[in-house]
Amino acid sequence: MADNAITADGAEAYLTQRLAPATVRVHEIAKFPRGVSRETWLIRASVTAAGIEREQGFSLRRDLPGGAVQPYPLREEYEVYRRLEGSAIPAARALWYESAPGEPIAGPDFYVRERIEGDWEVPHFSDPDPRYDELRIDASKEHLRKLALVHTCDWRALGFDEIFDPPPSTEACATHAVDRLARTLARYQIEPLPAVTEALEWLREQAPRNAPRISLLKGTNGHGEEIFRDGEIVGLSDWEEASLGDPAFDFAHTQEFLPGEPGWADGSFGTRAALDYYESVSGIHVELASLAYYRILRSLEVVLFSHHAALPLVAGTDLMARLGWVATEMLYVGQTGLARAAGILDED
Repeated sequence: MADNAITADGAEAYLTQRLAPATVRVHEIAKFPRGVSRETWLIRASVTAAGIEREQGFSLRRDLPGGAVQPYPLREEYEVYRRLEGSAIPAARALWYESAPGEPIAGPDFYVRERIEGDWEVPHFSDPDPRYDELRIDASKEHLRKLALVHTCDWRALGFDEIFDPPPSTEACATHAVDRLARTLARYQIEPLPAVTEALEWLREQAPRNAPRISLLKGTNGHGEEIFRDGEIVGLSDWEEASLGDPAFDFAHTQEFLPGEPGWADGSFGTRAALDYYESVSGIHVELASLAYYRILRSLEVVLFSHHAALPLVAGTDLMARLGWVATEMLYVGQTGLARAAGILDED
């Protein structure tokens, strides 16, 4: 929405006010073009303090005017970044949370983090030409190495049990995730969902009980979600769906970087080979059956997001097209996936 835009003058005035007695000159500001659930504004600036000028980048993250697509608080996302600081996991440093915005940047709450230079896109990754297969394998292995850092971190020492509810045991990881998502859906549900009600029983009955450990989970991950520079992931971004649970669940969220997905040529580095490589660097074994289960559970998340996205549409507070898409098409996709898994809808 045009009246919700952050201008260079507004960002400059705000940062100068916030960083006083330093002064700030904003050279460039742009809204990150990707992403559905929240806004990210990328800022390049010069900061002068004690007579010394240095270049600094900032990322400003906030909800849409009518709220986020995901039902998870923005403050929680900020707290994830704050806890990652100083760990082996590459992530931008959280600078501060603005809980009472006013002029010169009015609107919903936001937080500011350091900007990491790099690119979300791996050139030629999506080109199906077989000559780029090695590039795809290299990028995917790098992603697997970084997920291994996430899954093997000491999440208790980092304080993640302060913001997330850990499963009571490894055996209960899957049912814990089902119950968490079902409770959250019930909080925002705006219409009856008989197919989902039926599928919940199936999800609880079929839940794997062989999680290798309880890990920090990133949630949304993969191509388009991470920051690359010179072939290396220098920043893991988009932590709004983070939680604690079975590492296999993260692979159900992976976008394109897990071999075997559409766009990959037939070859020796398939899904099992990728998970074996991940095991070689993490020590964590992931069963293909667990991955298949969590991909179905992902459909329940999609239904949850669709109902949460529909709230501002129903209230008439935000009529953005992206909310309509999530509330309708994604609801259909999520319900269809659950109904097929539960056997109440034919595969064709």
